[in-house]
Amino acid sequence: MSYQKLLRELAPSLNPAGVEASMRLHYDVLNHLPRDIFLAEALLAADLETGSPGILRKIAESMGMGEEFAKWEAGDDA
Repeated sequence: MSYQKLLRELAPSLNPAGVEASMRLHYDVLNHLPRDIFLAEALLAADLETGSPGILRKIAESMGMGEEFAKWEAGDDA
């Protein structure tokens, strides 16, 4: 299962590329993290986005994931 697929499952209203980018600020490697950490990070990302709308886009862009972020927003996240 890809990280973004798991994040879509855990936080369907959030852009998974933005959540993944936010997680990568804290963790260099994500594949060793348990599901509960992914959930906690998704909740943190939701709080960040609520407090500062657009922050997940900025983080994704800064982490080189802007194109993935834009694809999700366009509904082309397959």
